[in-house]
Amino acid sequence: MPRKRNPNLPVVALVGRTNVGKSTLWNRLTESGRAVVSEEEHTTRDRNFGRVLWRAGTFGLVDTGGMDTEADEIGIGIRRQAELAIKDADLVLFVVDARAGILPQDRKLAREVLKSKKPVWLVSNKVDTLKYFPQGTDEELYSLAMGMPHPVSAATGLGVGDLLDEVTVELDRLGKPPVPVEEHPSLRLVLVGRPNVGKSSLVNAILGEERVIVSPIAHTTREPQDTEFEFDGKPVTIVDTAGMRTRSKIEKGVERAGVERNLEAVERADVALLVFDATQDPTSQDRHLAGMLQEASKGLILVANKWDLVPQKETGTPKEYEALIRQLFPFLNWAPMVFVSAKTGQRTTKLVERALEVQEERYRHIDYNAVNRLLKATIKKMKPLASYGPKSPRIYDAAQVGHAPPTFLITVHGDKENLHPNWLKFFEKRLREKFGFIGTPIVVKVRHLPIAKTSKARNVQGPGMEAVAGKIREKKRLVNLTRRRQKHGGRRY
Repeated sequence: MPRKRNPNLPVVALVGRTNVGKSTLWNRLTESGRAVVSEEEHTTRDRNFGRVLWRAGTFGLVDTGGMDTEADEIGIGIRRQAELAIKDADLVLFVVDARAGILPQDRKLAREVLKSKKPVWLVSNKVDTLKYFPQGTDEELYSLAMGMPHPVSAATGLGVGDLLDEVTVELDRLGKPPVPVEEHPSLRLVLVGRPNVGKSSLVNAILGEERVIVSPIAHTTREPQDTEFEFDGKPVTIVDTAGMRTRSKIEKGVERAGVERNLEAVERADVALLVFDATQDPTSQDRHLAGMLQEASKGLILVANKWDLVPQKETGTPKEYEALIRQLFPFLNWAPMVFVSAKTGQRTTKLVERALEVQEERYRHIDYNAVNRLLKATIKKMKPLASYGPKSPRIYDAAQVGHAPPTFLITVHGDKENLHPNWLKFFEKRLREKFGFIGTPIVVKVRHLPIAKTSKARNVQGPGMEAVAGKIREKKRLVNLTRRRQKHGGRRY
């Protein structure tokens, strides 16, 4: 079952009213730039977790939305997420706007945060230059009863180093010192899909807690949310992303920034989970997202969510739905499919197990001899097709030259010979039939070996072998020196 990763990791939470620069400060301290920053109020909604590396130690940093929210569904969710961040934190940094001064909302929220009995520090932000330093230490700030303020500038970095030094000392004093940097990277899972297919609910079901806000309102999630946990002793990071609409419907500002960060999250991921709504037929946007993930060359699992809501299910219903998906997405026939229900938790554990299996497939290595035995059998079953002309290309060898995704290199004799894409797809199909590679794309490259008539007898090693065994040195041609001397009229000095 999932459990919290590294319980010894100290956690620091950033809280305060809206638009005081919490997300900008989070970006500065984590050096990631993942949080969406905007002048629009309540841009941040969920807890955004990141790590801060300082003086060879790390601690967790949680960004939260402004706690001065309205009493609607989204507002209640934002406040609830901030309260959970305070509850789980070892140290709370209450952020205010030094230029705007102390507002009534700051005083109200400060009293509520102090009731948590957690260590609370006051951070006065937006002290961008030394000219504003007196405002960052104004006497009015002491009225919040949080002790001496710590003036910083999230925009320019002024005072950030001093703040990190003091936070490190305070965590040591609290008995929660920063932990050493972990050497074992975690498996990164990213959930991708249209709005309202249940990605956030699925994240909460996998983690067994209210990690992100769930609402029937579209675009509740605005930016990728990372969550670290352990599954069967293995570190895993799951990333919830904002729902992605068609390009023509994406609005400028927060939504466009969220989509850009979604693409960055996919680039950083190891395995992607493409989530469908099982109660609806797949759309053109689902097909677009599937094509995007195929081009990203990541591990992929197809997830049919809301399976509990499918009416009149029978024994053959899963096969019928999978057949429909395979028909609409024939280019993803190598991706496994899992039917889950985020509401009931059905098969959510199996989803993580499947992702770990796909990650192993991405790093599977096939021996050089095994690949070439399969190559000979493939050629015997279907002769290599040329991209043009009637002549069949002469293949020298094939070898696996890369992982994640598995990459194979085929060496072809002649710089003018080329293999037809259909034959390459046939060879990829034979690779999957023989070795598996479930859930991962396979890249098959072709490399040409130019052969001249004068050097044809000496060109015996292809680039495929070179990639496996290293560069092969060719023996020099033996020269008959006696014949050369006779030709030039005797020995020459």
